[in-house]
Amino acid sequence: MDKLCEKYKNSLYSGLSKIGKCLSSDKRIEILDLLSQGKKTVEKIARETGMTIANTSRHLQILKDGNLVSCEKKKNFVVYKIANEKIIDLVYLLINVGETQLSDVQKIHDEFYEKCCKTKILTVEKAQKMVEEENVVIIDLRPEDEFNSQHIENAINIPMKILEENLEDLPKDKKIIVYCRGRNCAYANIAAKILNNNGFCAYSLNQSYYEWNKAKI
Repeated sequence: MDKLCEKYKNSLYSGLSKIGKCLSSDKRIEILDLLSQGKKTVEKIARETGMTIANTSRHLQILKDGNLVSCEKKKNFVVYKIANEKIIDLVYLLINVGETQLSDVQKIHDEFYEKCCKTKILTVEKAQKMVEEENVVIIDLRPEDEFNSQHIENAINIPMKILEENLEDLPKDKKIIVYCRGRNCAYANIAAKILNNNGFCAYSLNQSYYEWNKAKI
């Protein structure tokens, strides 16, 4: 009986180690974070992560072997997505644990804030309260496909790469909240700085739609 129990236990831990293997690469963690925003083709993932298509495909295969992602063929493209919502929970738990347990991670956040952006940052709770009490503009800085996948209610989509082209269309008599993919994405802080430098009253949410949605539950 003891041998049976030991075999059972060892088999379970061996299975769980596959997830550990998936998370042992910074690029695979980045891919999971990226796919938490919505479905993407191999080519788009490669562009976003700065990898070759061959390297991207290898990382995706490992994630697929660990059942963290799935894929489907659409015409000439292979489209990947997160296997289920619990994987997104795991990605954000990993980010949160990294920020609380690894001083280097928090140091990276602090140094970027001091050197590059120094802007007003809102928590999800403060942002949601502001939205309830005031007439504010919410800007989603992500690419159009991610915005279309899911976004904060009443947000408008102005991708970061065209933000400065659209400044004249934004109101200066309303507060503006900007958000992007979350704390591992620098765009929300940078966008808020750009807006404030151009006479707007802008705040960086610096958290994701996922975190916004979780806070409402």
